[in-house]
Amino acid sequence: MASLVLGVLWLVGTPASVEAAEPLTRARVVELARVAPTARRAGAEVGVARAERGAAGVFSLSNPVVAVAGGLRVNRDGRPPPAAQASFAFPFDLGGQQSARIDAAEEALRAAEAMGADTGRRVLLAALLQHAQVVRDEQELVLARARRDLARGLLTTVERRRAAGEIRETDAALATLQAAREAAAAVTVEGARDADLAVLVALLGLEALPPGVEGPLVPGGEAPSLATLLQEAGERTDVRAAVAQLASAKAKVVRERAARWPTLSVSAQYELDEGAHIGMLGIAAPLPMLNANRSAAAAAAAEVGVADAQLGATRAEATGQIRQLHARYTSTRAALEALAEVAELAKRAAALAQRSFELGESDTYSALLVRREALDAQLALLQAEHAHANAKIELFVLSGRVPR
Repeated sequence: MASLVLGVLWLVGTPASVEAAEPLTRARVVELARVAPTARRAGAEVGVARAERGAAGVFSLSNPVVAVAGGLRVNRDGRPPPAAQASFAFPFDLGGQQSARIDAAEEALRAAEAMGADTGRRVLLAALLQHAQVVRDEQELVLARARRDLARGLLTTVERRRAAGEIRETDAALATLQAAREAAAAVTVEGARDADLAVLVALLGLEALPPGVEGPLVPGGEAPSLATLLQEAGERTDVRAAVAQLASAKAKVVRERAARWPTLSVSAQYELDEGAHIGMLGIAAPLPMLNANRSAAAAAAAEVGVADAQLGATRAEATGQIRQLHARYTSTRAALEALAEVAELAKRAAALAQRSFELGESDTYSALLVRREALDAQLALLQAEHAHANAKIELFVLSGRVPR
């Protein structure tokens, strides 16, 4: 069973800010995702639950009461003897309310930690997918610039041959249009790269642009078998969070039912009356007749049903998502393997077409056709790599693994 390291990564202390002092590799993104703004917010929410747990162990929700009163008694004979009264009442919660509050707070803390781990997993997934998008943009920009340079070279050759009267004006116009289109495409791809990089920087909470984005597009390693992934479905962070939410809801029911018991007050009272000193002990307890915390107990019981239904839905969704991602992983890998075989052939075809045109062995249309097909094949290979990278990253992260 794969070790789920994601929860640990997001429950440790995090610094207040991060800097991009080195290129953004995949390993660096994993490190920075730990301290991303969304991850820090999740950690702060866990801190709230931890504070509530620390305050849940109070002896009683009611405070002791001290009452003091004094005055004069006016008798019929006109004498005004002093009179005074002092009492102290100490509360005792019945029905195990204190232990029920502690148990409910502990389960709420576990649920918050599980939700924080799941939030961390989602942050990591979003960051790695965005990193893959930027890496793909970088590689597409290399292709776009290569296409632009080839188009410029072709246009130079066309203009030279047109000046020599070897080709028609239509060929020159076609080459000019092609060069302009490839130049515009390169600018567009560069703009898309910059925009995607800005999204990644904001997601990671970086204060400045990194010096570069590096690393292979497709992570290394092979995914486990479908049977193994299905066996590990119960260890996913979203499933564990749903389990913790159900346990927290059940503990809340116990707490609310314990709150139906009254708070017993034991009091000690002293009175001074007509010079007589009077001491008394007493017990006071409200009768839970009109309000026995029925509304809160009923609502808590209903929340258990909601949490149980959510757990069932989460488990079913996890199983379906695993099957879907594994199918995508398998199909994109097959597509990538099929296209990888023609990658080098496409590069050679483009170079040969360019050389053939420069030597006057082919016309403009043939050169452009071969070149376009070759470059389209290279772009299709890049798209296949990106699709496989996304499927692999999702499958790894959602199964509790960290792609490298």
